[in-house]
Amino acid sequence: MTSAHAVVVVRPEPGNARSAAALRALGLDVRQVPLFAVTSVDWSTPDPTGFDGLLLTSANAVRHGGAGLDALKRLPVIAVGAATAAAATEAGFAVAVTGSSNARDAVSEARDRGFARLLHLAGRDRNPTGDGVEPIIVYASDDLPIDAALARSFAGTVVLLHSERAAARLKDVLDTAGVDRSGIEIAAISAAVADAAGSSWAAVSIAPQPTDPALVALAAARANIRAIDHPVRGGDKHAMSDYVPTDRPRARGPRMGVIIALTVLAFIAGIALMAYATKTLPWTGATRPTAAGAAVAGQKQAVGNSGYIPSQPLGPDGEPQANAPVDTTVLATREATLAGQLTALEARTAVITSDAAAAGGQATRAEGLLVAFAARRALDRGVGLGYLEEQLRLRFGQAQPRATTLLIQAARQPVTLEDLRQGLDAIAPDITSSTGENWLDTIQHQIDTLVVLRKAGTPSPMPADRLARARRLLAAGQVEAARAEVARLPGAGQAGNWMDAARRYVTARQALDVVENTALIGQAGQPQPAPVVIPAPAVETTAPDSDGI
Repeated sequence: MTSAHAVVVVRPEPGNARSAAALRALGLDVRQVPLFAVTSVDWSTPDPTGFDGLLLTSANAVRHGGAGLDALKRLPVIAVGAATAAAATEAGFAVAVTGSSNARDAVSEARDRGFARLLHLAGRDRNPTGDGVEPIIVYASDDLPIDAALARSFAGTVVLLHSERAAARLKDVLDTAGVDRSGIEIAAISAAVADAAGSSWAAVSIAPQPTDPALVALAAARANIRAIDHPVRGGDKHAMSDYVPTDRPRARGPRMGVIIALTVLAFIAGIALMAYATKTLPWTGATRPTAAGAAVAGQKQAVGNSGYIPSQPLGPDGEPQANAPVDTTVLATREATLAGQLTALEARTAVITSDAAAAGGQATRAEGLLVAFAARRALDRGVGLGYLEEQLRLRFGQAQPRATTLLIQAARQPVTLEDLRQGLDAIAPDITSSTGENWLDTIQHQIDTLVVLRKAGTPSPMPADRLARARRLLAAGQVEAARAEVARLPGAGQAGNWMDAARRYVTARQALDVVENTALIGQAGQPQPAPVVIPAPAVETTAPDSDGI
């Protein structure tokens, strides 16, 4: 026959053994009846770059995930429960968020911290977690058979429930076996688990925290209470609680003299107590040292002159109370939460640092392009570079020293397309005819130009046609091609200055192209601040007299 204060653990292994051991350490009668068996499921590891974090709702995902977990360790973990967070940390994951209630709340908290796309390593039977979460099955909890005799043995016990699925399964098992649930008490790890268990139980208790140690402590307390309330002496439920007095006090009438005497005595006693309290109690301002006063004086001396006196709770008698016991489970949970938050901050800091470095590189590239474009505009307008000359040296002097030098030199004698067009018009009569020939050569040249044979589609070699082509090329900005046409004219020797100006124009534009390409590929340098030059202090000197003294 099962004892009235037996505790039943129905969670699967290996958690079943841990909970049972903790209960036995408290001196309780424990029975292990796992309702499920957890097994691994074959799965393929997805690409981790498509996710911001890894959602773990059970430590079973870490235990049964297998070798595929190694490829996902770069993802921060959003864990539901301190036990899941501890298992993930032990496996080498970085826990960023530790949820304390359920998966939906943990996902909501993760989204508030910037984790939008989550990969959920889940069991085959899982609860919905919301949008933006992609589940992948890595383990399964299979039902274990529970016969009717084993189900009836749950009567009069306290059953620990660690999950909603365990609560639903326990209810179905008992209902199938026809067991009355009014004689069974359950201890649930959360309110959601208690709701899944339904009603009609002898009592339903919820752990103050969703952790196994808190649930074990609750079950132990409930089992001890059931043991105290267990019927004694053949089912006499009131053997220890109902007390019926045998004699009734005899009623007496009031006596005025006794009442007055008692009133006077009470007044005198009150005065005496007030005088004693004035001399002894610390809150009355007395100078007599007490234990509480000594403790406060010690605290004042410890803090020195800082002006801060730590408060200490006092009991009804004015004496300091002992500190409350420290719950190591709560501390461990808080430490894991803080560690996860610190890891998330470090990850966010690394991302921000990387983004800042990339933004700095893009800003440097944009600044280099602006300087190059401003230099091109200045050359096209035929004005000097001014302050742009120093900017070109700072940004492109190391990457492209030759192009920078050529560009600066060309800008000191700027040449524009309009200058070249006007210059070509001015020298057109001189370059279309040969002035150095004698009258026989001139006649011969005129005879040769009377009839010209050329292939169809080839440009005309006539000087007038070449000059027209040179003008069209200048209008289109093709200075190099126009320069080549002028070089083929009969009087090209008279166009020395124009040819030199066209060469400087072409050289400057080629240097601009090199500088712009350097800025585009991100090789432009970042200008450093000019060093601060501190002038040396002036030293006064005394000039000698005219006599040299």
